[in-house]
Amino acid sequence: VELGGGIENYCVISFFIPSTSTRSPSISSISQAGIIVLYECVRAKVVLTFTLAANAAIAPSLLSFPLFGPIMCGTISGCGGAFLPMNKGLDPILKGMGYPMITACVGSTLVHLFMNTSMSEGVIDKKEKAHLHLVLMFILVGLVNGLGLKAKVKQA
Repeated sequence: VELGGGIENYCVISFFIPSTSTRSPSISSISQAGIIVLYECVRAKVVLTFTLAANAAIAPSLLSFPLFGPIMCGTISGCGGAFLPMNKGLDPILKGMGYPMITACVGSTLVHLFMNTSMSEGVIDKKEKAHLHLVLMFILVGLVNGLGLKAKVKQA
């Protein structure tokens, strides 16, 4: 089963993203959740693809596999263009990184280390299993942030 990708996901996401990014009251929470799921599936596919492609293209230096390059490629590819845009400099990260940047970095690190260390020895279909776990993590974090499911701070 292939998770993410496809022209259907692209059409739905590109049509509805302006409505969901402003938390428009005209779109229901169920529709927002569906769009978030589709978006995070595509984002997980992009992170996985770029992490694995960079791993294949970059020569190892200190370890038996390249470490920093594939993780950075996966991180930059999965943050949705918010990683140091040319017209804003460091402004997007002054108040802390957004969840797409953090999850892309954590996800590409976990996928890269899983695929290239002894953690994946003997695992059948390790790429597909890594992709599934990456998609589930992205969807969970995306739904919590996108639908405002955060815990409220109790003030003393």
